Amino acid sequence: MIEINFRREPIYLTDNQLESTEYTQYRFAIAKIPSLKTLRDQFIGRVIHASQEQWKTDVNSLLAFNAKSIDDKEKWSKGDQ
Repeated sequence: MIEINFRREPIYLTDNQLESTEYTQYRFAIAKIPSLKTLRDQFIGRVIHASQEQWKTDVNSLLAFNAKSIDDKEKWSKGDQ
């Protein structure tokens, strides 16, 4: 995270989103920073923290998804509950 100055977008943006000219700098950063590529490879989903209870519910859902998923490329989204 330090290498990318704690930016979140280059971790969770989809490959399709990275094709946009708006995110060109992130596409190049992913190619040049091995640890960023590793973070993206290991990222399974993003949990928004609107409230403590909602965050706990979504984290539990994400963890349950991760425990039952057999595909390392599969990503969780809030609709997967």
